[in-house]
Amino acid sequence: MLAPRRSISRDHSESRSVGQHTLSYEQGVDAYARRAYGEAYNCWSVLAEQGDVKAQYGLGVLFDRGEGTTRDLSQALNWYQLAANQGVADAQYNLALLYSEGIGVKASQGQAVRWFRKAAEQGDAQAQYRLGRCYDQGIGLARNQEMAAGWYQCAAELGHASARNCLGDMYRTGDGVEVDYAKALYWLTLAARQGHGYAQVNLGYMYDQGQGVTADSAEALNWYRESALHGDPMAQYNLAEMFRVGRGGPVDEKQAIRWYRKAAAQGHPGAVKRLKLIGV
Repeated sequence: MLAPRRSISRDHSESRSVGQHTLSYEQGVDAYARRAYGEAYNCWSVLAEQGDVKAQYGLGVLFDRGEGTTRDLSQALNWYQLAANQGVADAQYNLALLYSEGIGVKASQGQAVRWFRKAAEQGDAQAQYRLGRCYDQGIGLARNQEMAAGWYQCAAELGHASARNCLGDMYRTGDGVEVDYAKALYWLTLAARQGHGYAQVNLGYMYDQGQGVTADSAEALNWYRESALHGDPMAQYNLAEMFRVGRGGPVDEKQAIRWYRKAAAQGHPGAVKRLKLIGV
């Protein structure tokens, strides 16, 4: 699934005089918020040509989305590039996504990493997370889980739920860091409370297996249920298993079959096998 690129936020920029009128980036933002995209385009196109870096980013968004003008990914790329070169983190992030996914430009994971890094170094949490993923999976650079953990840590401290889940899971498994169940529990709990489905199933597993915490089947059941409701097939399977044997609550065959079916529908092999054994 393609990652969503960023749109317009209510940043302020300096006003610029044009003839007897004064234009500002913020006027374009106000027009954009009213969905008066043509008005935003007219405003930002003047400012962008005069070197207003935020207007250049705004114009990139309009061309990217086809709002107020014909969609033109080549133009979007050009305007993002201008703004990115001048340090606009949102432009750097969007430019990284275009290169990562080969949208409007030949895919280049190396270029994607370059621009994720520039935005990450400015404290952009999403870029920090994406850079961490690149290191974690060896995308566009050599795989380095220690570096991945470092960037996940940066993003996690800024409240990024997916980074918190990844960091917590690394502490749980010892990938890139020393195993530390207390830290794993800390970061996974924060992410799980933010509604992160993968963190919820990971946290459920810790309570299920007693990793760094007293085993608590009822708590495990609760977190598996939360993750299962988000559609995670592993959580759905684990939840079904708990209902089947009565761990964390009473045996409930009807609920077990319900969750096996949901997991099986997503291709979970254990759930498919269990349904065959049950004969449903």
